[in-house]
Amino acid sequence: MSQLQIVSFGYGHLKPRPSADLMFDARHLIDPYLDPALRDLDARDPRVQRAVLRTPGAQALLATMVTAGYQLLAQADEGATVTIAVGCGGGRHRAPVLAARAAAQMDHLDELRVLAVHRDLDEPVLPAGAGSVAA
Repeated sequence: MSQLQIVSFGYGHLKPRPSADLMFDARHLIDPYLDPALRDLDARDPRVQRAVLRTPGAQALLATMVTAGYQLLAQADEGATVTIAVGCGGGRHRAPVLAARAAAQMDHLDELRVLAVHRDLDEPVLPAGAGSVAA
């Protein structure tokens, strides 16, 4: 059985980027961190999920992630693990919402095991601008 692992992470943490077959960057999407009501919440909260998924460009990025996942799996050896990573500033809002949603969309094939891993979801909220594209 093949496995697809979708890893979310934050660029702002002092950790190496995850090892992945394909990397996506969600920092161009509007950050829920900017909304004081959402700042201290994380991707497990439905309000954060709605905010991320309603952000212009989020659905297109999600569709690209799912399509790329299927394409990589089609090229992989049987039983292989394919890893996709998606990052945002702190790894608490945009990236984990997208990773979880992509995994849910792909977790329907009997011959595929899909796993979403959220590396930085439980890390403290980073200060404004940490992990930004310019950082």
